Amino acid sequence: MSDVLEVKHLSVSFFTRQGEVQAVRDVSFSLKKGELLALVGESGCGKSALCRSIMKLLPASAKHKSGQILLEGEDITGYSERKMCGLRGSRFSMVFQDPMTALDPAMTIGDQIAEAVKLQRQSGFGAQGGRISQEQSGSQEQNAGRKQKLPRKQKLPRAQIQHRVEELMELVGIDHAAERSRQYPHQFSGGMRQRAVLAVALAGNPEILFADEPTTALDVTVQAQILDLFRDIQKKLGTSIVFVTHDLGAVARVADRVAVMYAGKIVEIGTADEIFYDPRHPYTKGLMRALPAASIGKDALYTIPGMPPTLIDPPKGDAFACRNEQALAIDYEEEPPMFQISDTHFAATWTLDARAQQIGAAAAQSESASVSVHPRRTLPLNSEILLDVSHLTQVYTLPGGRKEKALDDVSFQIRKGEIFGLVGESGSGKSTIARCVMNLTRPSHGSIGYRGIETNNPLVYRKHKRMLQSERQIIFQDSASSLDPRMKICDIVAEPMKIQKRIPPRGSLRAEAEFQIHYTGLDAEYLDKYPSELSGGQRQRVAIARALSMEPEFVVADEPVASLDVSIQAQIINLFRHLQQEHGFTFLFIAHDLSVVRFLCDRIGVMYQGKLVETAPTEELFASPKHEYTKKLLAAIPEPDPALERERRGGCGC
Repeated sequence: MSDVLEVKHLSVSFFTRQGEVQAVRDVSFSLKKGELLALVGESGCGKSALCRSIMKLLPASAKHKSGQILLEGEDITGYSERKMCGLRGSRFSMVFQDPMTALDPAMTIGDQIAEAVKLQRQSGFGAQGGRISQEQSGSQEQNAGRKQKLPRKQKLPRAQIQHRVEELMELVGIDHAAERSRQYPHQFSGGMRQRAVLAVALAGNPEILFADEPTTALDVTVQAQILDLFRDIQKKLGTSIVFVTHDLGAVARVADRVAVMYAGKIVEIGTADEIFYDPRHPYTKGLMRALPAASIGKDALYTIPGMPPTLIDPPKGDAFACRNEQALAIDYEEEPPMFQISDTHFAATWTLDARAQQIGAAAAQSESASVSVHPRRTLPLNSEILLDVSHLTQVYTLPGGRKEKALDDVSFQIRKGEIFGLVGESGSGKSTIARCVMNLTRPSHGSIGYRGIETNNPLVYRKHKRMLQSERQIIFQDSASSLDPRMKICDIVAEPMKIQKRIPPRGSLRAEAEFQIHYTGLDAEYLDKYPSELSGGQRQRVAIARALSMEPEFVVADEPVASLDVSIQAQIINLFRHLQQEHGFTFLFIAHDLSVVRFLCDRIGVMYQGKLVETAPTEELFASPKHEYTKKLLAAIPEPDPALERERRGGCGC
């Protein structure tokens, strides 16, 4: 297969108040026609910046310092914004990480997809989404991006546009497309918004699709559908895809090749089998060990020690050296070159140098070391009931007057010191339960008791408002919209203590904020930044730090680790377990990653179409699911094993 995209020694920096952030450092890779290349690595390592650099969607503070971007052999590095507009949509398209900020809150979902459908006329695409023929395209296909006469924009009939909109919505798994198209982004769940963004990106059938965390907010069943959709796009249209993700199970399911990024550089690249079965870089090995699936039966998840370095002043030598337990002296002095392991497998680590082979035995011994923090405890059956939800029902009125039950007679209890997991597909009512429990939404019917207090009663809630706000905290699913963009991180983390007029245990609000963000894996340098200066995973850690700053009795965690990479996810999960074991915290843990739920939760409730269809202790649910939907859910869990995922797809590579 020929290379449709080739990046050579690309370096991009962001110039901020603190200094030059070297986000992308001397990155080189190629993408073949019809190939899916997965880009994995920790939050802030430069994955999204790399994709945006190629599409030239960077802010004014960014500067392309060196390197080339070749599109089918033609250098587009120096293209003007006007020329790039001719490429975006037909040649390039992107699914952004944060669907809430990618969608216009003042436009309906249907109008936003329709806008993309109309614009595709200017890029040579028909109303049905198919690429124009070779005869129609002529030299346009061969001379993409050069100055050329575009076909005149033709006005499409409204009915034809609406048909295409509904077709795209159905393609990405949005039911009741005609009605849903008239809704606004805030009326969609997080997963539904992600699907809407994907529909916009697919409107022009792009030749290269950059998918930046496209399955982060999706449950496993819909995630499997979207991943299979990517495979179908590859097979039918020959689309090349750069798939940015931290979900190694998803990578194993769809990736042809995998590139691992760390501190702005690609440190290892190879086929999916080579990366999963024969990782060579110490960082790649650490990612594999940090997977929840690798720690079943253990007391805690493995975590990579330390934190990623700041890219304002990257360390000398190998950037991973300070976190590498087997680092060599040369790692701190000289940056390793890319060592070739096979025709397709390369890794930048001095351990592959012939002079360093003797450390292999020591490394193997270190990697086999067991991880132990706190064993899982069994709560007595007579433990205090902290939260009692009874016959909870929530009815919404949709455009057109149709009534929809977001929650239908849901009842469950959570005992003090318990972690209760709530799983189910996007739109099943999980987040609605979270908002009702935290009195952010008033349910249509039912009762919610906290410590015997009927919080659904406005008079009772007002009487106990200060205590309820202090003892209960929520971590929202969408970190971008839950953080005030005008406040610095220090003020955001300290805000709950300031509102409750609580004396900071560590002397000052800043000292307390610094302690809390360090607890969630961030350095003190982030305190003076704004949310817009952080990556999605970093913003989520700030949201977690804010919620935990009050040391609450009860925490509602709505997809708290969905946007976190594997290594930081392991730190947060171990933190939640520590808070449960040492401080008696109680959690309502909402997630779609069942491997995380299995490791962390004591009991699990399964939601389906607004109903709680099954509740059971964790191991009992996984060993013997009763409801058909639960069985389907468990069967859809992606495994970090490429061979197993190929077998699931029917033994083919498609």
